[in-house]
Amino acid sequence: MPLMDQRSQLLGLLDKLKELSRVEQQAVTEGDFSRVEQVQDEKQLLRQRIDELEPLPDGEVSCHAAAEPVKQAVSEIMAMNQESNQLLLRRMGALKAEAETQSQTRTTLRRVQGAYARRLSPVHWEAST
Repeated sequence: MPLMDQRSQLLGLLDKLKELSRVEQQAVTEGDFSRVEQVQDEKQLLRQRIDELEPLPDGEVSCHAAAEPVKQAVSEIMAMNQESNQLLLRRMGALKAEAETQSQTRTTLRRVQGAYARRLSPVHWEAST
């Protein structure tokens, strides 16, 4: 396959990958994690197509890596992926903190309920006329 044709195909695949990264970023922002997973699967398929386009031995770099449009596309994709990753890490931290707070609240409520239950003794009422 001619080098320019291969580069055009690569740029097309990178554009699709960039669009999926945008969709993924939006899904992360909205907390739509099932959509994030779906997009990640689609991105994996695109990466496989890119690998098939130009099979490279381990540790080697694409002959298109130095081309400015390729470098720019890869840079944009990496920036979006890094931003999504940072947002996910913050969301996970917040969810873990919320789960810890709920766990502590549940423990406190059990203790309070237990304290009241011990104080209340059975009451026997007697009625007389």
